Amino acid sequence: MSFRLLLAFGILTSLTSSVHAEDIDFNRDIRPLLSDKCYFCHGPDEETREADLRLDQRSAAIDYGAIVPGEPSQSLILDRITSTESDLKMPPPSSGKSLSEADIASFRKWIEQDAPYAEHWSFVPPKRPELPASSVQTELKNPIDRFVAAKLEQNQLDFSPPADRETLLRRLSLDLIGLPPSPDEISDFLNNTDGNAQVKLIERLLNSPHYGEHWGRWWLDAARYADSDGYEKDKQREVWFYRDWVINSLNENKPYNEFIIEQIAGDLLPQAGQDEIVATGFLRNSMVNEEGGADPEQFRVEGMFDRMDAIGKAILGLTTQCAQCHTHKFDPITQTDYYRMYAALNDFHEAITTVYTPEQQEQRKSILDQISQIKARIKQQHPDWKQQLNNWADQTREHLVTWKSVTPTEVPFEGQKFRILEDGSVLSESYAPTKSNVELSQTIPAQEIRAVRLDLLTHPQLPHNGPGRSLYGTGALTEFEVHVAPATDPGKKTKIKFTRALSNVNAAHSELPAAFRQKDAEKDDRVTGPIEYAIDGDNKTAWTSDLDPGRRNENAYAVFIPETPINFDEDFVLTWKLAQLHGGWNSDDNQSYIFGRYRFSVTDGDLTQADPVPLAIRELLTQPAEQLNDDQRETLFSYWLSINPEFSAENAEIEALWKIHPAPVSQLAVKTMNSPRKTHLMQRGDFLNPGNEVQPGAPGFLNPFQDTPAPDRLDFARWLVSDDSPTTARTIVNRIWQAYFGRGIVSTPEDLGSQSPPPSHPELLDWLAVELMEHNWELKHIHKLIVTSKTYQQSSVISPELLEKDPFNILLARGARFRVRSEVVRDIALTASGLLNRQIGGPSVYPPAPKFLFQPPASYGPKQWPLSSNEQQYRRSLYIHQYRSVPYPPLQVFDSPKGDASCVRRTRSNTPLQALVMLNEPQFVDFAKAFAKRILTECDIDDAERIQYAFQLAVSREAEEEEVEILESLLIEIRQRIESKELSVQVINGSSTDVDQSPEANELATWSIIARAILNLDETITRQ
Repeated sequence: MSFRLLLAFGILTSLTSSVHAEDIDFNRDIRPLLSDKCYFCHGPDEETREADLRLDQRSAAIDYGAIVPGEPSQSLILDRITSTESDLKMPPPSSGKSLSEADIASFRKWIEQDAPYAEHWSFVPPKRPELPASSVQTELKNPIDRFVAAKLEQNQLDFSPPADRETLLRRLSLDLIGLPPSPDEISDFLNNTDGNAQVKLIERLLNSPHYGEHWGRWWLDAARYADSDGYEKDKQREVWFYRDWVINSLNENKPYNEFIIEQIAGDLLPQAGQDEIVATGFLRNSMVNEEGGADPEQFRVEGMFDRMDAIGKAILGLTTQCAQCHTHKFDPITQTDYYRMYAALNDFHEAITTVYTPEQQEQRKSILDQISQIKARIKQQHPDWKQQLNNWADQTREHLVTWKSVTPTEVPFEGQKFRILEDGSVLSESYAPTKSNVELSQTIPAQEIRAVRLDLLTHPQLPHNGPGRSLYGTGALTEFEVHVAPATDPGKKTKIKFTRALSNVNAAHSELPAAFRQKDAEKDDRVTGPIEYAIDGDNKTAWTSDLDPGRRNENAYAVFIPETPINFDEDFVLTWKLAQLHGGWNSDDNQSYIFGRYRFSVTDGDLTQADPVPLAIRELLTQPAEQLNDDQRETLFSYWLSINPEFSAENAEIEALWKIHPAPVSQLAVKTMNSPRKTHLMQRGDFLNPGNEVQPGAPGFLNPFQDTPAPDRLDFARWLVSDDSPTTARTIVNRIWQAYFGRGIVSTPEDLGSQSPPPSHPELLDWLAVELMEHNWELKHIHKLIVTSKTYQQSSVISPELLEKDPFNILLARGARFRVRSEVVRDIALTASGLLNRQIGGPSVYPPAPKFLFQPPASYGPKQWPLSSNEQQYRRSLYIHQYRSVPYPPLQVFDSPKGDASCVRRTRSNTPLQALVMLNEPQFVDFAKAFAKRILTECDIDDAERIQYAFQLAVSREAEEEEVEILESLLIEIRQRIESKELSVQVINGSSTDVDQSPEANELATWSIIARAILNLDETITRQ
């Protein structure tokens, strides 16, 4: 616990206990002492429990004799905490903990009052308390103020005066949308005499699309959002659809319970669409380790631990992480409880799904509609199409050969890992090399083989569902080889010569996509094309599954026919070799071009009379025609149409439409498994040391699951936001309160459990929690309540007396004042400069950054940082691409989290580096020059008026006379130094951007320095 938190805790304790010196309350006065000083050795965790004594249960403490209600002198606990002998004194001196005389007096008084225990306040569902009486309650229209006023009166304090209108406008704007008000907005608000002007302002800000951006970033901290995987390689990932879903959900005022349910189990909701699936990106924001040799299961489990931690901190407000290795030492969370919650989540594939923007969805719908119209036209023009289809199906069915799946038993031990699935297919996991030579073998009994088959199969955890591992879900097979050898002499291998290859996917001859080119791309003459390229002996050619963006992520097959049948009269070893040599040069940058899932089969059937068909068609052909449903018949029809030469013109039309299909984006999401994994308690949190199997469930001290025989992830999600949940509503309103006041009602928003300091205003916390639930969990309702309160609208000016009595503003006798978040620091400068691009949503952007950051040794491997266009560089900071291992420096310096763990409470530091960033970082220099140009062009009067205008743009108020004089003096000094050539106009103005071009070069340079000074004011980046 930090010194600052300990000091705040001490002040809070003194403020509350001084009022109730004779009234000992267990949760307020005793539990914090027991939890901090005693529970580690005498609490819930039996592994660390000493002397078999539990002090977290009253009956156990009484039975032991540690407590004798009403008899302090007979209570062993008093003997031990007052002992002067080091061997007997508790807590032991070696622990570094001790009890003050006041603490001991509290214990004594509590035992005198019969030592009553009470359930921890946060584990009891909140109930709406009565509004407290106050001597000024008739003046207080907002219920929040009644609770705050009561606490102030108890401590002989009063509210501070209201903030002035300029300060309040800026405060509201920064708090609700994260942007300062414009000069026009300032003027309109100050000159508006309408009594509802403030209410209308708040409504406008709450309805602004920028509200979702600002508060979306607040949620993304808790959601561990970042644009890269983390760990060693820290490869880029596409997850901005999730970020935009958060923004849109908050703008729509989606009820918080629905907001959570969709993020935990959106894929399980009835009629789940793209948005609900994207929402599950919350679970997939965990880091992903694709280092060579990484165990996929180990890091899947690590990801599950991270999800449990995020749910604990962000939703439950509990430190669940402690219980992954052992029973919680302070809260009543057993290790079994932890894994029961874990089990409820342990049911999904870590999917990389395909998503489309609204514009792409419209385009895609148009294409699919046109294809449907072509098919309908064919059916209309050929009334006998059903008979033709049936005839083809009968003929094809007669010539179907039997394929026997061959499951490899020997797989390579290398960076990428190979998992054999139940159907005999091979799934490539973990490290994804750019190039690969895979050899897989198995011994099979004597038989004749007339053809071999390679099925490329989709899988949820592959990009876009696969079948490849490239960023498009595709792969390329440079050469396909089969070797055979007698089982008695496996080293005596013979390579099979293939003379014919067939496939349902035959892409046209094409240059290699740019993503997979060698470092010197112009000299890279590798190509991809049809299936024949897989057996042509040329390492520059490869067969690819990539037909086009609309059809590249489907199952595909390839059949290879040997020159002569393979024939052994004894067991023999069959070795498959997949040479995949068409990937790029950088394995740390998504340049892999290999297949991710494949299956091998053999047949002794005769393929001279019939071509193979795709697996889906084969399965339909094996079913009686009368049992097929409409969708299955349509699938058969579409395939038959595609191979029927009679309809070559129509197929050409369809093919042309597929070629203009939009290229989708990928999004990390979850996809439920057909059957959930079995979950075992992991001894010491080790996935290699499983204990007893556990079933999904809830910790006993929290609200129970709904009555269901087999609770799943959707039941778990609904449990989290049930109205009888004791912590969920409290946790979110506490975090909202923290955002407005710099400190939560409970100062540890991640932990409302036994180790947390008591709430400063417990009744207010419960009232807000119930208010949220009873108003349909609408967060905007809580926002509006807070910002319309007298408590919020107080001046933040502090008197020496108040500073001494309440330095951390725990009692809320004044408005909060603190430095804004890192993103808002940059966004304020962008707004003042006039450069801000207010576009909402879309892919992440790349503003200027030092090149060395993305090259070794600063980065493990070379990373992409393609500089965005000027317009995109000036997007809000929310949209800046975020590598976990190389955070964007201007944001990192101002304490932006990296996204490697859930963050519900940012640190707020003040360092010289921050001033250097605002003065010298290239983007901030650009902002200052644009700011200067804006001042000169939009206020063409005199220096004093320009200074006033600059103050309005940067700090949303008029400059005071003294401030104007200081800046006018600085202007004179700069002009003189420029005239004397001491300062170089060319150096100041530069010549790289539009903002540098001005006929008044000297004035631009002068005002650029003034602009840098104003942007670097403490007030500019402070929320007053």
